[in-house]
Amino acid sequence: MTINEGQDLQVLRSSDLPDSEIFLHLSNGTTFFHNKEYEKAISEWQEAAKLRPDFEGIMMLSNVTSFRSSLDDVPLLGLLYILFSKAHTGVAAVHSGDVQKEVFFKEGWIVFARTTKSEERLGNFLHQRDLRASFNLEEVVIQAKESKEKLGAFLVKGGLLREKELFELLDFQVKEILADLFSWQNGEFYFEKQEVKEEDVVVSYTPLDIALFAARRILDFAASRKMIPNNKIIFHIPPYIEGDRKSVLEELDANERFIFLLIDGNRNVDHLIKFSGDDEVSVINILYRLETKGLIKKTRGIGTYEDTEHREITIFAKTFLEVFRLLLAELRKELGTRAKGLVDKAIEQLAGDYGKLFSGVTMYNNLSSDEKKILKNISHYYPDPSDNSIFIDGFYTLIRNILQEMVAILGMPLANRVIAEIGRIRWDIYRFYTDSPMKRKVLEAFDKIVAQYPT
Repeated sequence: MTINEGQDLQVLRSSDLPDSEIFLHLSNGTTFFHNKEYEKAISEWQEAAKLRPDFEGIMMLSNVTSFRSSLDDVPLLGLLYILFSKAHTGVAAVHSGDVQKEVFFKEGWIVFARTTKSEERLGNFLHQRDLRASFNLEEVVIQAKESKEKLGAFLVKGGLLREKELFELLDFQVKEILADLFSWQNGEFYFEKQEVKEEDVVVSYTPLDIALFAARRILDFAASRKMIPNNKIIFHIPPYIEGDRKSVLEELDANERFIFLLIDGNRNVDHLIKFSGDDEVSVINILYRLETKGLIKKTRGIGTYEDTEHREITIFAKTFLEVFRLLLAELRKELGTRAKGLVDKAIEQLAGDYGKLFSGVTMYNNLSSDEKKILKNISHYYPDPSDNSIFIDGFYTLIRNILQEMVAILGMPLANRVIAEIGRIRWDIYRFYTDSPMKRKVLEAFDKIVAQYPT
């Protein structure tokens, strides 16, 4: 981000906004949106779209070419509308917690957006649409960084993606990034007038275009909800569809195919959401489409079936992440910020299959967020139940790589302390977890780690 958020920017408050009809509609629509009254929000914003911009009132705002504001005081749509009405060119940064999004403006029009959320990055949309089937996405990302080119441009230049496909993906990505912003009720907003490169001009939307898109998307989900009223419903594949499974799969897109393969007549909607790692809206909408096409049907009752396989994967993935956090904490004590470089090196050394498990995972901040992303990677890359335990080998290899670097740099005493703690975690698994093939494989992985560094 090129905005210096620490500089002395003018603060824009709600009291600075014009007391005009158009801003009243923008504000009322935002209130309805946050209260989940989406039809009323759409009505207010449509009324705002009919009005001419309040140029006179907006011109009364002094020096707003660079400013900051707060979303809990000024509605996001009001801030974006000011930039649109004054035909500004520059970049707005909006952040809440550890998430930051950037909105690019060209003469007032929204032309691009960026995000720190991995699920909203281009690579994730490539993954979801299965457009990376003909190439290794992880390798291409590295090559694009080395050539200092944007991922999309690099894919088109290399003939791996058509320009039309790239535009459709970028258009979808920008709308997803921005639509999510309208659910934010708290956060900080910064804007600075600056040049926007031609390569960053991807779309052309007004703030009201995006606001209406966000509200209508949620209404589409509401329609899906009417057919799937609760998450305890179980779906099954009818026999006449099961008999033609291969041709059915060929007609589905990557996301539909993935959810279709998870449907086994036992898992309810909640389990499909957890096992897939996707958000509720995506899964419900996919199930709605599959049912509308007649490819799946509801069972007669609702289910409280427990997916023991998913539960085991969740438990052991969290256990391995806790071991990773233990290693990272010890490295930070000894190496400070250098610890990150050591861990990054250990991850880079992983083979392709294992590296996929950690795609989009920060490994440094939020344990629950990393756990969710790893579970999603397992589901996406290894949907066949016989392959799910590959995450154990991946974590074993990662932990082994980190320990090898730790010994090489810091010596055996520190490694022995860590190994002793890993031994205690292994003992707890042995005593308190129900016996299963996955448990035995996890114990075997820990045994191999401990055996390499006898105390």
